[in-house]
Amino acid sequence: MAELIDVPPGLAGVAVADTEVGDVLGEQGLYHYRGRSAPDLARSTTFEHAAAVLLDGSDEPLELDRTLPDGFGEIAARLDLRSAISALGATLDLRPILDSDPEERRADALRLIGAMPTLVATVRHGEPVEPDPTVGHAADYGRMLTGTQLAPATERALEAYMVLTLDHGFSNSSFATRVVASAGSDLVACVLAGYGSLTGPRHGANLGRMLDMYDAIGTAERAEEWMKNEVANRRRLQGFGHAVYRTEDPRLALLREHGAQIAPERHGLVMEIERIGQIVLGGKRLVPNLDLHAAVVLEGCGIPRDWFTATFATARVVGWCAHALEQATSDKILRPAARYVGPPPEVGTYDV
Repeated sequence: MAELIDVPPGLAGVAVADTEVGDVLGEQGLYHYRGRSAPDLARSTTFEHAAAVLLDGSDEPLELDRTLPDGFGEIAARLDLRSAISALGATLDLRPILDSDPEERRADALRLIGAMPTLVATVRHGEPVEPDPTVGHAADYGRMLTGTQLAPATERALEAYMVLTLDHGFSNSSFATRVVASAGSDLVACVLAGYGSLTGPRHGANLGRMLDMYDAIGTAERAEEWMKNEVANRRRLQGFGHAVYRTEDPRLALLREHGAQIAPERHGLVMEIERIGQIVLGGKRLVPNLDLHAAVVLEGCGIPRDWFTATFATARVVGWCAHALEQATSDKILRPAARYVGPPPEVGTYDV
């Protein structure tokens, strides 16, 4: 029997693949898409351009078809998002990535990335929603989801948020995506694995809880008392701490700027929460993270809190596709072992 290798809990610090997609440098407070600063891209370019950089290093903005297959909107409108993504895969009848070539895989990725905003909006409204091909991807998503045309400032804020969240290194959802991709499954199955991970409160489903915390605190004057009480009762303060960063999350600076512009009252409260939180948590190296100000921006853009995770997924689908396409170039299935610690197997003769 091969000797097993013990690894840290959660595979922390264990490299299980080589990647050119991007990286997070936690000690330096940096992350990038194929060597290009993600925050810089969020400040200077469009979703379509940043997504092209991430997907395969192209400088040509992606041309994305946001329409759903004929008749599929009526089906999706009756489903939840997880089921709708799965149903979209059945409708598109994609080939397993093991049986397709790079051009086919890329075409499948563009189809999924393009369809995601319309799919999410259709599920949210419970009826088919039509995209507007004359506007940008992020702006059209905001319009379809909220039902109204966003103001220019909120369009910029939403696009910045979506570019910032296209990918974030070898996250839990990216790893889940790559595990399924390593089996040679079709691209929708890979994306569905990533989305399933993202819906967990330890990953992407925490954003809505941030607003619950802000509502519970209520005013800046109550922040210190409320937060000290949470710590005294051994409850985790939402919006502080990160699995990788040991210095400020590089996504925060831009999110603060947009939050201050589109939701000044909520922004002011959260700035005080951030200040008090670092005092209350002093010495614990639990720095503010993306969630703290991303919730302010999404709320300011009119995104309902129950749809924060879906909005996250509408951007992160680009990263999942990038990781799946890269994993497809490997001929090795991801198949780690587990150390069995249960009762010993029975020894004896078995009837067959």
